[in-house]
Amino acid sequence: MVRNIDDLEFCLPSHSDSILSGLQALRFNPQLSDVTLLVQGKELPCHRAVLALCSQYFHAMFTGNFQESIAAHVEIKEVDADLMETLINFCYTGHLTINQNNVEGLISISNQLHFPAVRKVCIRYLQQQMDATNCLGIWEFGETHGCPEVTAKAWSFLQENFEAVCQEEEFLLLPPERLLQYLGDPLLQVREDLNRAKAVLQWVRQDETTRSPYLPELLSIARLSNLTDHCLQELEAEPLISESEPCRVLIRRNLGKVTKEHRESATASLQQVLVVVGGKVLEEEEEDGDDDDEEQLRTTPNFAYYNPKTKMWMALPDFPDYNKWGFSITSLNNDVYVQLLHTLHENGGMTSVGSRIYVTGGHWHGMAREYSVVMESYDSSSDIWTREGALPSRWMYHCTSAIFMDTSRWANIFRGQSDMEV
Repeated sequence: MVRNIDDLEFCLPSHSDSILSGLQALRFNPQLSDVTLLVQGKELPCHRAVLALCSQYFHAMFTGNFQESIAAHVEIKEVDADLMETLINFCYTGHLTINQNNVEGLISISNQLHFPAVRKVCIRYLQQQMDATNCLGIWEFGETHGCPEVTAKAWSFLQENFEAVCQEEEFLLLPPERLLQYLGDPLLQVREDLNRAKAVLQWVRQDETTRSPYLPELLSIARLSNLTDHCLQELEAEPLISESEPCRVLIRRNLGKVTKEHRESATASLQQVLVVVGGKVLEEEEEDGDDDDEEQLRTTPNFAYYNPKTKMWMALPDFPDYNKWGFSITSLNNDVYVQLLHTLHENGGMTSVGSRIYVTGGHWHGMAREYSVVMESYDSSSDIWTREGALPSRWMYHCTSAIFMDTSRWANIFRGQSDMEV
């Protein structure tokens, strides 16, 4: 007779791994696998449940009212058989080998068949492998396959390393419309503006017959107005420029415009910095009704930026509102937007997402102290505000930020207060 003792909770640590490895072995047994994928004539036996757990594409296929949900054989078109087999093996083992030969194919197929875990790790690999020899190709790939994380990283790398990228084969093989796009970026960093024009000439020399007609347009955005006469005369002596009347006109139009001092300030490249606006310092009094206190506020600097490269704080012209706390700021298209006090969204959140600014929650210091539970967006190109609807809770004193994330992993609907009205 077994004594009456406490329950024993037992967990076999290797159980989940053994189940996966067992399923991997059993899927090749026709009696124990329930579907076979046909890819480019290759048969890949597997289990519907395993595929559905790893891919929303297969989950929808096998649970929806489709013929594939009951078919023993399912053909997958426009997919490479080896890559498909790699994904299936990943479903059963959790292991994946990524290299330069398969990373782009894996991103493409994981996008198509919605394998978010594979897509995420492949994008991380692609970002880590980025250098001057491949950043342009990686940008094109990200643009083609809808990978904003990749294009953002590649574009940032190009901005900071343009002169190194210009020395590589990818740059010399660029189509003219892409070179115009890159060269026109105001955040492109170069040690000297003359290097922009030199990069253009280097690109044209790769195929002078075909590319020479683009030279005037390219030079027009190469910041010739920032060059000294000596640099302009050096360019004019180049055969490609001296033989082109439109190019000579561009050079002569900019002669005499720049002094050495002006050039030194004009060629300073843009750098990404941290901007701090307003706030209170410990020395400031809480009471702000006294004239002396107000005057003290006006003498306290309230606008500065921090340069991560130089690790220095630098002053900017003071922000005009010296009652300078409680508002939000955000940046969009390299402009800083300030959400002032005494607005509908005071003490709310504000951030830029894509090409729009979103403001959320907060409250209004009106006589009735009405609470704001709405979210609005601002389109800077049309200068129009749009009400996006109610928030799920009466949020105030909160923070907002924009990120890239795998939304398929977080499927629970957020439910705040249920009595919200706009």
